[in-house]
Amino acid sequence: MRRRIAGVLAAAVLVVQAAPAAAATGSGTASVGSVDILVGGTKRILQPPVAQCLTSGGNVQNANQLIRLQGVAEFGEGATKCTADPANGRITAQASGKRFELNVLPRYGGPRIQISDFMATCVTTVSGAVARMEFSGLVGMAAPQDLTPNYTVMIPSERPSEPPLAKIILNEIGTPNPPDGSITLNLMHVVFAPTGTGPITGELVVGGVYCTPLV
Repeated sequence: MRRRIAGVLAAAVLVVQAAPAAAATGSGTASVGSVDILVGGTKRILQPPVAQCLTSGGNVQNANQLIRLQGVAEFGEGATKCTADPANGRITAQASGKRFELNVLPRYGGPRIQISDFMATCVTTVSGAVARMEFSGLVGMAAPQDLTPNYTVMIPSERPSEPPLAKIILNEIGTPNPPDGSITLNLMHVVFAPTGTGPITGELVVGGVYCTPLV
């Protein structure tokens, strides 16, 4: 039986008075994932945001077929949806996917990490912001069923004397300080060579969404 893992965060929005709907300036964006890494110091693997949507073009939907970055990662079929509802002061961004696999770590002694399906979404209004994510079929690393924000796992090198291969952050939440009502959620954020040294450098994101309020 697949175990579904979820996390939710609500953030207050400090608003003295909401602007009229006609002056609404909020925005949202979502993508199934992205990659920008350097393998072995010479081979760059770059994958711009997959199936990205933006509310700047109105209510936008996008989708992708299988993307295979040979020897690095695979993104299965996915979809995004970004909507702006000025009448109700609401921005929504959502990304979902059927399968993800990170397969670059085993060649350096790390695990092969897989997710069977996933979803990340954020919603903002003039009174608050909420971001949530869920996924199932996690293989290659452990995580609690109810994830706290920014749950972090270090992936060690094959040799204990060497720095870690990667830092993996699940349910990564970002809000500005002081708060302005915006919220960012990455379902999974992989930072390779987190100490600055390693056979792989760069970053990979799975299920990224960002929302700013309509104010």
